[in-house]
Amino acid sequence: MMPQSASNGLDAFFRPRGVAVIGASNSHDRPGARVLHNLPRFGYKGRIYPVTPNSRTLQGLPCYRSILDVPDPVDMAVVCVSAERTAGAIRECGRRGVSAAVVLANGFGGDTVEGQQLLHDLVAAHRESGMRIIGPNTVGIRMAPGDGDGMFATFAHDIEAGVTPGPIAVVAQSGGLGVYFGSAYMRRRGVGTRYVIDTGNELDVDSTEALEYVAQDPGVKCVGLILEGCRDGRRLAAAVRRTRSLGKPVVLLKVGRSPVAAKQMASHTGSLAGSADLFQLAIAEAGASIAHDEMEFVDALVIHAHDKAPKSRRMGVVSMSGGFAILALEAAMEAGLELPPPVVPPTPEQEPHLRSGTLANPFDYQSVGATVPQTIRRSLEWMLGQPNLDAVVIWQAFGLLAIEDRRKRLEADLVEIMPRFKTPLFGCGLTTPEYEARLRELGVLWFEEPTRLIKALSVVAPRATEPTPPPPKHPAAANRHRAIVGNAARKLLAGIEHVRTIEVHSAAEAQALAREYGRVVVKVESNRFPHKTEFGLIAGPLTPDEVPAAYEKLLTARTNLGATDEPVVLQPCERGVELALGAYIDPLFGPSIMVGTGGIFLEILRDTVFATAPVSEEYARSMILKLRGAPLLRGARGTAQCDIDAAARALAALSRFMAGANGAYESIDINPLMVRKEGKGAVAVDALLFARVGGEFAIKGRRGSEKDDDGASADCHRISPS
Repeated sequence: MMPQSASNGLDAFFRPRGVAVIGASNSHDRPGARVLHNLPRFGYKGRIYPVTPNSRTLQGLPCYRSILDVPDPVDMAVVCVSAERTAGAIRECGRRGVSAAVVLANGFGGDTVEGQQLLHDLVAAHRESGMRIIGPNTVGIRMAPGDGDGMFATFAHDIEAGVTPGPIAVVAQSGGLGVYFGSAYMRRRGVGTRYVIDTGNELDVDSTEALEYVAQDPGVKCVGLILEGCRDGRRLAAAVRRTRSLGKPVVLLKVGRSPVAAKQMASHTGSLAGSADLFQLAIAEAGASIAHDEMEFVDALVIHAHDKAPKSRRMGVVSMSGGFAILALEAAMEAGLELPPPVVPPTPEQEPHLRSGTLANPFDYQSVGATVPQTIRRSLEWMLGQPNLDAVVIWQAFGLLAIEDRRKRLEADLVEIMPRFKTPLFGCGLTTPEYEARLRELGVLWFEEPTRLIKALSVVAPRATEPTPPPPKHPAAANRHRAIVGNAARKLLAGIEHVRTIEVHSAAEAQALAREYGRVVVKVESNRFPHKTEFGLIAGPLTPDEVPAAYEKLLTARTNLGATDEPVVLQPCERGVELALGAYIDPLFGPSIMVGTGGIFLEILRDTVFATAPVSEEYARSMILKLRGAPLLRGARGTAQCDIDAAARALAALSRFMAGANGAYESIDINPLMVRKEGKGAVAVDALLFARVGGEFAIKGRRGSEKDDDGASADCHRISPS
């Protein structure tokens, strides 16, 4: 039983006293018939009430024309009628005192007037009823029998092959993916599931609440999430943290990572996608493992279900093939796994059976195991006994595993070896399903494809320790924004060093300064025209001789735009490596930041790293070093190393500013941040803030504040210089 403290509104779904099937049917291909069939077949022992005006009895149960006619307590209804009839059914359930409903129908919302009206009616019915609802557009819910009743309120067909109870819970916003990879495919891998919950369009109960519920079940070891988006990223991240605090791993498969897929996803579920990169990063920071495809998702949960996740990213490989050894090494490097050299030499018992001179990791015993009886056993003993490894992989060719005496020899070796070592052992190579099941019994998880195994280990193995930023603050609501550039932007971002900027009033003055500084940039700073390049309001780099003509051209452009009161400024050209810093309000996770390699890397290659704000300087540094362009900062091809610490300070300062602004700013761009040589600092060349108007803060500050002469509010939120 679930602990009493864990009981919440979802108990009515999984532990109801009575269940009504509204739209029950005798037609086997109808959802109402399948739900009615599945409930008693898979462990539900409570009362079941078919509701339909078309029959007197169904499957041996008396029928009721309306939910209002059912005389006994009904905690949950499974609503199997069409979308047009669903709102009416929910209203009747509310009048009857039903606590919860699973709504199967789809067709609510979307791009059609009809769909929007159906959704409006369903939302109104939900509010009137006060019920909890899972769905609409769900294949249903399932809870395999554990120490109590089962609950299979679903019309899915996969359970015709049987139900395998197990320690995995899967919460999905796609019923097809949840059923296929969360149940059917798990069963094929020899692992059972405790829950599969398809939250559908999440009118009420969402994936976060489902996660919170299943995490409290003692019968659940690990949780898989198949998500397209969520309503509240902070709440989801908090739920992941709580689940991890209970010692239960969480594996996320994010569907809709590409812009095209995200657009399709939004039309499919109506959920708010947000940035896929930030979504995955924030949930990973909360403690989840990130699967990049469906096989990684399944394999990671299988490993967790068997308590075989490595404690580090250090692994060993034992192979009968040099080619496989190289393949495993390359796959491990690409996946961020380590294959450190062995530190303990073979024992006197092991040494005669190992090929001297090849005692490395990967260890290739070059097929001697086929003819020398103890080679495989001694190889495994030696590798499993290395204190600097937390997982070992063995590859065996199908030819050996197809020979009965070879199978028996390996089995005997494993029976003797496995109880002596705590290091997880994984195998790969073609074999039969029956022998794979036998290997699982002996404590060895077996995979057919070596690179698939390596990728799975990469998902479940802990990442290198990094400082974790605190959860982001919730931004204030807002509906408009206004640009802030120039001196006002520099004052607000005073905690970040800016390139020297001098207002100039004539071509002669500008040229004189250029002769002092060398190459310069001249530009018009205007809140009305923040994107200067598009309007011809910037020129450079310029030599002193080029400055007068460029200055006059800027004045002409300024006049044509009706911006003659906007200042012209001059900046010396800086040398260094360009970074782009950004901060913005993510719709799911609130204040967030971005760092990218400047120039072509940002615009074309999109070399960026995201995080929720705020972050420490240490974490900011780790973000910068994750960039593909990081070697440019470290001093590539003999160039001087750049001041990475200064760049990290600037990024951390920006993150603190955004997190502390309480939603005052929609976004901030510092592009470029010029990172000088080590010890020389990093300076912002251009800064652009979009202040929210209509939120808690605005460009003119709080109501009643005094304005500086640059247009920034005297009490407006600023980065402190410290």
